[in-house]
Amino acid sequence: MSLRVARGVYNPEKDRFHYYVPFKPTLDPTDIERGAERRHPVDVALSVTETGELADLAFSLPGSCRGRRSLEFLSKTQSASLIDERVFITVPELNGDSVLEGKGSLEVDGFGRIIGLEIN
Repeated sequence: MSLRVARGVYNPEKDRFHYYVPFKPTLDPTDIERGAERRHPVDVALSVTETGELADLAFSLPGSCRGRRSLEFLSKTQSASLIDERVFITVPELNGDSVLEGKGSLEVDGFGRIIGLEIN
């Protein structure tokens, strides 16, 4: 599956963007309700372009999200690489200018599959 990233509008008060990276093929990243049964907090390293587009990101999987079932959608994402518990994702054709740290929320559906990552 190719990667789609939804970017929210820039919030000047908090000096940041909001991003959503879906891994489930049929998931619309702009939906408010995406069917997540659980959320796991993760620390995310990300790089963005001059215009604020997400270029790449990395995070560690929580222990409960490392099984084959949990990784069903993530492992089929073309630009994602899994090395041990680390996930590295690149957005094709974009190069980051700035590297940032942020907080994310890994969303898991009722079957225990990771369906997306929300970055605040």
